[in-house]
This record gives sequence, structure tokens and C-alpha cells, in this order.
Amino acid sequence: MNPLLAQFLAEAADLLTSVDEGLLQLERDPGDPELVNEVFRAAHTFKGSSGLFDFPELTRLTHAAEDLLDAVRGGKLDLDSGMTDDLLAAFDLIRGWLAHVTQHERLPASAGADAAILITKLRGPLGGDATTPVVEKAPIVHVIAPPPEWLSHFEQEWLDATATWLTTTSSTLRFARYLPDEGCFFRAEDPLHLISQVPALARIAVVPPDEWPSPDDYDEYACLIGFVLATRAGHGELDHLFRYVPDQVEVVELDGDALRRFLNGEVAPEPVEAADAPVVDDPQDPAVVEDAYAILAAAQTSLRDQQEVGGVRLASIAHSIASAAAALGDISELSDLNAEQLTETVNRLLGSTPAPPAAPPPPALIERSAPEERIDRGRADDPGGQVGTKILKVDQEKVDHLMELVGELNVAKNGLTFLADSAEEEFGSRVLSRRIKDQYSGLHRIAEELQAAVMDVRMLPLSVAFSRFPRLVRDLSRRLGKNIELVMEGEDTMADKDVIEALADPLVHLVRNSLDHGIELPDERTAAGKPPQARITLSAVADGDAVVVEIADDGRGIDPVKVKRKAYEKGLISEEELESMGDQEAVELVFRAGFSTADQVSDLSGRGVGMDAVRASVEKLGGTVTMKSELGTGSVTRLRLPLSMAVTQVMVVSVAGQRFGIPVDLVVETVRVPGGEIGRVLHQDVVVLRGEVVPVIDLAAALRMPWTPDENDDRRILIVSLHGQRVGLLVEQFHREVDVILKPMEGLLAYADEFSGTALLGDGLVLLVLNMKEVLGLAARAA
Repeated sequence: MNPLLAQFLAEAADLLTSVDEGLLQLERDPGDPELVNEVFRAAHTFKGSSGLFDFPELTRLTHAAEDLLDAVRGGKLDLDSGMTDDLLAAFDLIRGWLAHVTQHERLPASAGADAAILITKLRGPLGGDATTPVVEKAPIVHVIAPPPEWLSHFEQEWLDATATWLTTTSSTLRFARYLPDEGCFFRAEDPLHLISQVPALARIAVVPPDEWPSPDDYDEYACLIGFVLATRAGHGELDHLFRYVPDQVEVVELDGDALRRFLNGEVAPEPVEAADAPVVDDPQDPAVVEDAYAILAAAQTSLRDQQEVGGVRLASIAHSIASAAAALGDISELSDLNAEQLTETVNRLLGSTPAPPAAPPPPALIERSAPEERIDRGRADDPGGQVGTKILKVDQEKVDHLMELVGELNVAKNGLTFLADSAEEEFGSRVLSRRIKDQYSGLHRIAEELQAAVMDVRMLPLSVAFSRFPRLVRDLSRRLGKNIELVMEGEDTMADKDVIEALADPLVHLVRNSLDHGIELPDERTAAGKPPQARITLSAVADGDAVVVEIADDGRGIDPVKVKRKAYEKGLISEEELESMGDQEAVELVFRAGFSTADQVSDLSGRGVGMDAVRASVEKLGGTVTMKSELGTGSVTRLRLPLSMAVTQVMVVSVAGQRFGIPVDLVVETVRVPGGEIGRVLHQDVVVLRGEVVPVIDLAAALRMPWTPDENDDRRILIVSLHGQRVGLLVEQFHREVDVILKPMEGLLAYADEFSGTALLGDGLVLLVLNMKEVLGLAARAA
């Protein structure tokens, strides 16, 4: 991929997020001018960047959105929900296009038709047709006749020779006028570069402004000139070249006869400028008089400096003089006068000592006989005084690779302890062993600091995961007819990027569940004595080496009686469990596979896969999920997740001579008991610890490994907790806790669900880390 395009795609994601967040805030606070400016600047920057690539549909759609935002910013329109919907839909479509561009480096084939519908809607509030979407055609205007007056910017001799050549060859030539916007530079447009790309260019001339600004008012960043050109290129080529600035270009196709008629003055020229005809009720208005004298002075200079004035140029000068004379109260017929007579008329009107104009325009003023209107759409280049930035964007793969290298460094570092032991045991050198351990201590400190630094790079705020929910809650609440306020707290809480990315889907399930099942309709809330507007709170807080995320709502809560009845009807619990199950246990039933309280299946919920998928996803991350609910008050779902998935702390145990890792988060304690204290209840080995009966599972048997413990030895049992239930694992030996870089199972072993991944130990051996949920499931099926 083009590096410039890759950079644009990376920056576009941040700009689109800024636009979405700003629009949602504007809907709540439409009168905030600074917020409007921020959204406009983000959209403006995005449009300017998109113009660097061949994505005309994207640029046109963003241009329409920018025009609407500009009207809101200028106070011409008040942003309402309908406009917000259209703007969000436009940027959603753009976001989908960019995903397609990431894969194929081009826009989808349907981009033109899709964009046209939204462009029509966006331009509706600006005075366009908001009801009949029409696919935009090539927007260049093709005028065949009459010839435009701006042809006068070409030299008369060249026009005469060209007319003769076109008549002789029975050919035609394309003429174009390009008037860039004053603020074009801030939209990544380069008029000179664009003109230089015109194919088969025959002639070009510069169109100066009607009046040059004074030195004090001159802005070097404003484009004040235009261009007229003649080319043998076809309309299709010109359409493609000027596809991003169609409203600034006019193209005509002329033959020799049309040019000859123009040269003979058969086409009446337009006024030089609107100010050239200052005919008002009060001819003595000082401003009008001053403008009239300025026009007369310019006409006097043009007539004096040109050796030969005739044709359309003379007619244009005569028209300007007549307009100025009318403003001064002198109505004269000047159409049939020659250059000398026009000079005498100008001298008479000005008097022997003509009044100097306030700012004499250049001679070319009279030669330009059409009003050239440029639209300055404002600038969105406010740098805010920022000269540079200390934020460096790095590709995610580079950070992941750096983390892998840190893991390998830890493995190499841990190998020094084994080398020190070998130096003392095999070679009998305690001095060498001590020196190796000293080196290990220094390397261990550096490796830990390096690992912590890389981990900091991988840490992101929870706001990355939370950012999608203001839009989600807004759209779904309107769709469901509910009035809901979303409150987000603790967005600055940090977690590993992998945790945040994996957390997105579970959070979406939980928020949608609250919207659909938890929150009542406004009428129901009012009848229940609640405010019509419901509240969903999304919060995050760091808790040691974990992060806790809560989703709370003040809705109807969960009815444990209804939940138990639904679970019984679906065959998820027995009749005995139905009678004996407590309220909290009933609430936890919502996480059972296939459970749903929805009476009808919709596109939002009701299929019984959402909450089960939430628990599975969270447990895959090494976390836990719990729910508390009170009927009529609301529900709270709590997710507890590790801060990082890159480094996992495991307890190493051995069974049948093979070492395995068990996540430390699941470990409760390690115990050693005599073999005679292990009893048996209902075909299940158990041990009594502090008055509690704990089931014991032979880990070797569950993994189908041959091992029989010595009857005379104590039994080593590792107590783990899963879903609030304690289970003992019978193992051969306990080892120490280690921090490992866990890698998922791949290839032929990818199917082995009882293992969550592998890690490399310091002595070079591979450690298999167990997935305790699957291991306990294997043990239960074996029993």
C-alpha cells in the first residue's frame, strides 16, 4: 500500500471519531460555537486529506457535509436531529468505504450512487432538493454557444489566428475558465499544479482580481487569480482532471465561426463588475461617486496605454464608461464612439484634474468584463499555537514484535539461574555460580523495566472501548422509543490493548441487553414513579492488577421467578433446582447457553446467545463476570479483567513428569494432606478443608496421562476457584510462580481446547498452560 494512503487511513479513524463524538455532543448542546468549530475542523481536515487520492465520491460527500456544518457554524442553520442523522449516516458510509479501501485500495463500485443519496439529503437544508436523490453526473458545464465574454482575456491576435485555423480545418477547440476559491490552499488544492496537468494545452492566460488589495490587507495565503485556457483535450479528460473542483470551472467548445462572431463584437459583453453599474436613487452617495471615478480612471489608462483598441474590448470599455457616467448623473450614448471619442468623454467626466480613486486598480481591470465571484468558505487551519507534537503513532505489529522480543529476553534471562546451578553442581565452582547470579540480578532488573516500558506502550484508556456507546445508545434508544441518558465514568482507566479490543463485543451485548430488556418505555417508568429518562452508567476502575468494568441501569431489573420458570421450560434446570434455587443463583441463569427471557426474537435480542457469549468471551480473557439485580430498581453487571493479556502469571505444577501452568488468578491455595484423608462421596473424591467439602479431581486422569501416586506419600492438592466453586486438583509436584508470554495454540494443536496456550521456560522447555474450564469439563465427562 502507498505509505501516504496508509497514513491517511490511520489518521482518518481519529478524525471520524472526533466528528462522531462532536455531533453527539452538539445534539445535546447545539449552541456551543466552539464545539461546532471543532467538528467543522475535523471534517474539513478529513476532506482536505482525502483530496490527495483518487476518491472523488468521498471528497464530494465530505464536501457536502462540510457545507452543512459551515452553515451551522455561520448561524444560518440550527442543527437538529434530522441533520445529525444525515451527517452521522454520511460519515458511517465513509467509514465503510475506508474499510474497503484498506483491503482493495479503491472505493466500492456502489460509492457514486450511495454518495448521491446522502449528498442530496445534506444539501436539502441548504436549499437543495432533499427528496429526489439523483446520482451526480460529471459536473462540468458544457456550453456550446454563445461564446463567453471571458474569451477577452486571450490576445486578440491569437484569437484571430485560431478562428482562421478552426474555420479552415472545420475543427473545434475547448476553452475553459478556472476560478479557484480564495481558501483553496487550505483544502489541499493546488491550482497551478492542476492547470499544468491539462493535456494538449494550446493557450493559457491569467485572470487577475478585479481589484488588488492594499499591502496592509494583502493575504499571501489567499488565491486571488484565475485562469483561462484553450486545449485540444476532450470533455471527458477535462471532466476527470477538474473532478474535485467542478463548481469552479466552466468549459465551452467553439468552432471558427463562433470565435469570429466574438471578435466582431456580435456577442454583447457583460459588465466588468457589479460595482461597474452603481446606478442608485442617490447618485451623490460618496461611495458610489468614488467607485465611478475609479472606473473612469481605469478606462482612461486602458485607452491611453493601448495602441489599438477595438472589437469586444472597446465595447467593454464603453459599457464601463457608460455605467460610471450614469452613476454621476450623465446619461450618454457611447456605443458608437471610437477610441478617441471615448477618451474625450472620459476626460470630460473626470475634468481637467480627475479625482484619484481610493485604490487605483491595475489596467487589466477594464479588460475583465465578467463578475468573478469567489467564495471564501473559511479556514479550518487553526493550529492553536501548537508547533509540534510529542505523540508518535506506531504500527501495532511493531509493538507486538517488541513484546515478543521482551519475552525471549525473559526466557534467556531465566536460563542464567539454571546455568548458575549447573556451574555449582556439575563443575563445583561456587565462585562462578555467584558471578552468574550477580549478572542475572542486573539483567533481571533491566528486563523488568523494559517489559514494564513496553507494557506502558501497549496500554490504552478504556475510552477507546467506550467511544462507540454514545452513538449506539442514541440510535437504539430512538429506535426503541426510549429516553436514555448514557453516563460514562473512568474512561481514563488504562488496560492492555488486547484486553480493550476483546472487551468491545461483550460490552456491546451488555449495553444492548440493558437497552432492550432492562429499560422500560417512558410511560411505564412514569407509572412506576420513575423519571421518564432512564440512565445507563458505564464505568471502569483499576483494581490492583485487574480492571473492573460495570454496566448499570435503573430499569425494571430481573425477576428471579420468571427467570427460573423460563429456564425450567427450556430444560436448563431440573424441577428440584427450580424449587431450591435462590434469587442470586436465578439471576446467574441469564449466562446459561440458550437462555432468553424475550418472548419474541428481534434483530436486537431474543436468541439466547448474547449473555452466554459475554461470559465465554470474558473467561477467554482470563476474567470473570457477575450480575446483581433488584426487581424494579435495575441491574449491575460487573466484568473483572486482567490489566494485560501479554504477560500471564501462572503456577507451575507437574503431573506424570510433565509440567503444566495454571493461571494464578484461579489459584486459591496449595495443600498437602495424607492419603487417608481423601474420602469419596457419590463416586467423587473429596477432601474436607476447614469444614468445607471440596471435590478432588485427578489432573493426570483428566488429561489421560498415566500416573499413580505413591500410597505412602502425602497428596498434593491445588485448590482453584471457578465460577465461585472450589475444586481441588491432585498433582505430583508444586513449582514456583512465573510470568510468561502466552502464545495461543496453533497448527494441529489448535483444536486442543484444554490448553489455552504455550510458553517457553528459562530452561528451554515448553510449558502448556491449562484452560481450567475445559479441563474440569473433561474430568466431569470422564466420571
